[in-house]
Amino acid sequence: MSPLERIENGIGSYTKAERAAADYFLEHPSDVVGSTITSISEASGLSKTAIMRMCQRIGYSGYAELRFSMEKYLAAVGPITASPRQGETVESMQHLADTYSSYLRRVSDVIDIEQLAIMARGICQAKRISIWGVNRTHEGVMQLSNRLMRLGIFNQASSDIITMVDIAAILGEGDLCIVFSMNGRGTDYAPLMDSIVNRGGEVYLITMNPEIDLINHATQAVTLPWISRDYEFGTLEDQIIVFMYLEILLDEISKARESATAGPLP
Repeated sequence: MSPLERIENGIGSYTKAERAAADYFLEHPSDVVGSTITSISEASGLSKTAIMRMCQRIGYSGYAELRFSMEKYLAAVGPITASPRQGETVESMQHLADTYSSYLRRVSDVIDIEQLAIMARGICQAKRISIWGVNRTHEGVMQLSNRLMRLGIFNQASSDIITMVDIAAILGEGDLCIVFSMNGRGTDYAPLMDSIVNRGGEVYLITMNPEIDLINHATQAVTLPWISRDYEFGTLEDQIIVFMYLEILLDEISKARESATAGPLP
């Protein structure tokens, strides 16, 4: 059931404050996606307590969960009303821009800052680095590989499973393997990852599937927002989300290298 249907199902049973919040949500669903509870409170003239109670009344834990549910719903169905000005092309462009923007913002929300720092240091300190990914996922592999090269960090990128098997038999203590597997289907990296970890190596996993079994075989795992799965009726591109995460990771790597070069203060 969509968030709008949840709200409409309760019409007639709400308190005055709840009804006011419900009316605002129904009339301004896009505002919910792009605004904090404080902003909604100021725009609607309702207290944050009233807004929170309304969210809980329709089955959400709070405003953050309602906003996430509304975001997924609007991404799937598109804008609620048509634009009378320049037709559907302008409306579609704005909708796509808004959808990508919201998911790019969410990348920073899911990042564990401490884990990001650990991974950046691990990349800087690794003796050997191998980066794996097949098919479309290899685009992210090459992006990371090329950018690391520009930072002076040598690495080897592979999309060939036979080569990966050979590499897995070599990597060990002090080495690092970075695996890109967005949905977990296809290539079975698990035994190769285990082989590296068992010899003292590190394995970082970058995925979009929180239920992927490979998470259990990695020493560090990052789960990114899965835009192509959430956007049921469109063809939004996962690689844009991956590239955004890589930009954040590469920035942290650059900072880690500068810190190591600077050394301790006199």
